Amino acid sequence: MDAEREARIAEVAARARPVWAEHHDGRALQDFLKGIDCHGVDAVLVTRQVAGCGLGEAQEMFLTAPCRTAELAFHNALMEGLERSQGDV
Repeated sequence: MDAEREARIAEVAARARPVWAEHHDGRALQDFLKGIDCHGVDAVLVTRQVAGCGLGEAQEMFLTAPCRTAELAFHNALMEGLERSQGDV
């Protein structure tokens, strides 16, 4: 990860820590992140830092938050496509 992205993740994580401290809730955190236009991998990385969890747990918080239904649908469609392509090889 380049220095600019690391700095951006750190800045967003600093802004998100009070949300996590108040709620300790992945949904509230994702609502906040989406509201400040933090999406995708960046949102997962911020979640990981703020919640102090592993990558799998951060991804789960991201993908199961109600505000992230579009991202979950995209993820599921991508995984289904990859699974189907395995039979084509």
